[in-house]
Amino acid sequence: MRLSIDGVERAFAPEVLVVIGYAGRDRAAVEHHIDELAELGVPRPASIPLFMVFPPWLLSQAPSIVVAGPASSGEAEIVVVVDDDEAFVTLGSDHTDRALEAVDIVASKGVCPKPVATSGWAAAAVSGRWEDLTLSSRIDGGVAYQDGSAGANLPPLELVAAIPWAGPRPRCFAAFTGTVPVIGDIRPSSSFAATLAGPGLPPLELNYRVETVPPLAG
Repeated sequence: MRLSIDGVERAFAPEVLVVIGYAGRDRAAVEHHIDELAELGVPRPASIPLFMVFPPWLLSQAPSIVVAGPASSGEAEIVVVVDDDEAFVTLGSDHTDRALEAVDIVASKGVCPKPVATSGWAAAAVSGRWEDLTLSSRIDGGVAYQDGSAGANLPPLELVAAIPWAGPRPRCFAAFTGTVPVIGDIRPSSSFAATLAGPGLPPLELNYRVETVPPLAG
């Protein structure tokens, strides 16, 4: 994957992708959300936060993704890319199969590509400023879908530092660090656009189309 950082394009070769769920700063609000999801049949996570690991080829910077079935949707998230002793911040979408989520949360994350923006910031430029950052998304050509403060979640660099590696930390990896609530119901869309913005920073933009493989007869 490639990111433009301060006008300079850098190439990264993540060895692993980590998706961190239930990363809200307010534990009571997280528990309330878990209860809401339980009413929809989504099982309780094994841990809070929930750390899920996936192969890096799920990361995508293509203008469109292809999914199976009509029940998937995106989530705007801050993504931290760690490369040796450097860290960078970009924007991604934790696209998830909502039908499968009611059966297996980890599996629901692993069957969809994870779109990532093509620009980012040095982590040093935003460390300690998470509450100044806003995450927003739009679906189907401009319908408001998410709009919230990144400060609602635990600080991304703290979450990345808490990843429970079983062995040595990979040299290069990417981590999705939590989303903000949707406006209305969680729902699929044919397109997804997200923005990560903060005072004095060039906004990060992500746009992609969602295509569904055609069903078979019978």
